[in-house]
Amino acid sequence: MRVLLLAMPDVASSFDRVMRFPNLGLVSLAANLDGADVRVLDLVLHSRAVGQAVRRALADFEPGLVGLSAMTFQYDTAKQVAAIVRRELPSAKTVLGGYHATLAYDEIVADSEAEAFDFLVRGEGERALAELVHALANGSGYEGIGGLSYRTEAGFVHNPRRPLVDLSSLRLPDRRARLSTGFYYFGRRFDVVETSRGCTRACRFCSIHRMYGSEHRSHEIGRVIADIAAAAEAGAQGIFFVDDNINLDPARLDELCRAIVAAGLDRLEYISQADVAGFARAPELAASMKRAGFSALFLGIESVNKDDWRFLRKSNALTTTREVISTLRGNGIGAAGGFILGNPSDNADSIKAAFHNARTLGLDHAIMWCLTPYPGTEIRGDLMAEDLVTNPHDYRRYNGYICNVRTRHLTHRQLIRTIAAEGLKLYFHPGFLAHGRVWGRNGNSVLPYLQASAEYLTRGFRNQLYASRHRI
Repeated sequence: MRVLLLAMPDVASSFDRVMRFPNLGLVSLAANLDGADVRVLDLVLHSRAVGQAVRRALADFEPGLVGLSAMTFQYDTAKQVAAIVRRELPSAKTVLGGYHATLAYDEIVADSEAEAFDFLVRGEGERALAELVHALANGSGYEGIGGLSYRTEAGFVHNPRRPLVDLSSLRLPDRRARLSTGFYYFGRRFDVVETSRGCTRACRFCSIHRMYGSEHRSHEIGRVIADIAAAAEAGAQGIFFVDDNINLDPARLDELCRAIVAAGLDRLEYISQADVAGFARAPELAASMKRAGFSALFLGIESVNKDDWRFLRKSNALTTTREVISTLRGNGIGAAGGFILGNPSDNADSIKAAFHNARTLGLDHAIMWCLTPYPGTEIRGDLMAEDLVTNPHDYRRYNGYICNVRTRHLTHRQLIRTIAAEGLKLYFHPGFLAHGRVWGRNGNSVLPYLQASAEYLTRGFRNQLYASRHRI
């Protein structure tokens, strides 16, 4: 059977100016579909003509099954792409997977605009999709495929969720299945690799534990090294580690760094997201990461305001956070930090204080998000019950920057205006500009940085910040 796997094109426009990363999950699926001819199309590389790229792939490849992967804010695009598949190739079956299919499957099956989806895969897809392909090829039933939802004349049937995949049983991602290449980070050729899945922390704004449970599973170090080497052989000059929490186990990350050096792969550049607490427990890790080739890290700070800690179920003390940032920078590793604004207790003063902390913590760059009530998160129910969600269903606006909530002290409009005004003060503050190195830390990062910052003036006050600019 021929299988075409599609990654949606939606991205926050601020990132789109400087980086385009491939979808790792789809090439992992491709590698683990025995007996299938698989192609992967990352539509992020075709954002200006999505429909044209999909129609061309359908005509050239004529797949029997088309899989679409979508996060929540990409769901609307996935519906449009599935409709194109239905019109252009009516014989093909369609399956939706990813976070949104896993966390909002009940909403999807009730959505009259989602009729182009024949199947949903909930949770990890490697085994479920392989069994679906086998069933389609052999004309067998779907009843025993764990994690699969399928359409019948009476409506959708949801099979029980399957156990988590044994990571040691997975083959390396098949990057040769990609129909398009050209992924980059600040002008350098980049690819993506995972060393682990899941996180044991239970942050209430996060949906990772609904995807993987509370488990943290790791690939063998040798397997990770082989995957990095394969990406490098395919032309990658750098790697983005997509782990949910790469330094949850500091000793393991240190082992990985030493293995990278031993394999001669420290010639590559590495970036990742990471946890403040992991570095607080093992500050010596920064030196090991620098030797391995890490150039920058994104830290999920979220808030240093104690009033938010219980609600978010995540705490990063101001002093500890400042020490971690100082340690990273002292070892030559750039540090970007993310903050969540618009928490229920926020008022104008607390938001101003968050921007002040972002400017004075010593970060190279700060990313200021608005609390987003994603399906599957604990906070969504709380915010809905308190009538703090101003946009419960238009998921296109759930990109993390557009405000979809109000607080107990600020109306929706007041929250938008406060964040936009403080954003202008932060990103054009001389001290912040002089201190920060803006992740890329080279000349080609300056113009994209200024363009992204200017959006606070042109789109921030209209609550359209960093909306995806793709075209169907």
